Amino acid sequence: MIYADFEYYTAEYMGRAVPEEDFPRLAMRASRYIDYITQGKAQKRADLEAVKMCCCALAESEQQIETAQELARKSLYAEAADGAEVQSESVGGWSRSFRSGGSSSRDASDAAATVRNLRYSVVQEYLAPAGLLYRGGGCCR
Repeated sequence: MIYADFEYYTAEYMGRAVPEEDFPRLAMRASRYIDYITQGKAQKRADLEAVKMCCCALAESEQQIETAQELARKSLYAEAADGAEVQSESVGGWSRSFRSGGSSSRDASDAAATVRNLRYSVVQEYLAPAGLLYRGGGCCR
């Protein structure tokens, strides 16, 4: 179940980062993460604003992860093709410095990992007040 659609994303969440054609894919990933973290509790409360807002915020996070992973792949392919990518250039007294593709790839992979780690803080911000992260049981006798 996808918790938010593109119309909700643009009108209520007021998001602009994710293009319409990418939103369904990213919202599906975000919704699956919500289901995982809430152990399915969000499915029973899909009408909550908190769940929809969380889905939108996580869709943007998924986009950042996807972009970082794509940059990592491109950096690795650039290294395989010509050995290095241009890191900087100057015009006056012309100079050019290169960065190894492995270094760029590692930086992009680290960025993706950082965003992945921040996803849970996004979930906490939206879903903890709604009680969807509570993992305890009922009262024991």
